[in-house]
Amino acid sequence: MELILIRHGEPVVAQRDDAPVDPELTTRGRWQAERVAEWLAVEPIDHIITSAKRRAIETAAPLARRLSVASEVVHDFDEIDRYARVYAPFDQLQERFPEYLEAAHRGDWEAIGWDPPDRFRERVMAAYEELLARRPGSRVAIACHGGVIGVIAGHVLGLDSRGILGHPPFASITRIAIADQQPAQLLSLNEVGHFDATRSRVIGPDGPGFD
Repeated sequence: MELILIRHGEPVVAQRDDAPVDPELTTRGRWQAERVAEWLAVEPIDHIITSAKRRAIETAAPLARRLSVASEVVHDFDEIDRYARVYAPFDQLQERFPEYLEAAHRGDWEAIGWDPPDRFRERVMAAYEELLARRPGSRVAIACHGGVIGVIAGHVLGLDSRGILGHPPFASITRIAIADQQPAQLLSLNEVGHFDATRSRVIGPDGPGFD
């Protein structure tokens, strides 16, 4: 089985006082999602999973339409900040929401709507292990979040997931190969070539070969 982990596209900046935010994609984010769909549509993807967050669902939607594959929502692939009442790309947090960022640095998880990091890792790994156990397809795309991808990639590499990816590009692609009785292998990390390139078929190890 191959897992294709897709970080969601760029979302809008959001803030609410009464409930967790769930921002939609920006115009750029929707373009990124379409580029992901165009790139992956030539691959034999037979199952699509998303987190429960709108930004992940909207990122997976163009691919699901192209492949005529319904998306399965897995709540435990939500980001660490799933109950947060603000959202902004990391490089904008200091300017837009400095108190929120300061609370994160202090580890005041409840105040900012984050899961404690250990609990976050536990739930992501539980969802990952459950996925491996049931194997819903031979090539599974998962639209999720940078922190989720960091936890899974860190596990595969045998490293502490904290900071392993930093802040991966929006709509980047990471690939993991899962074989029976073999350790999982990280095939790629943070692919972004699909923003500039096109293809009509898969070539190389997974395709018919080079011309």
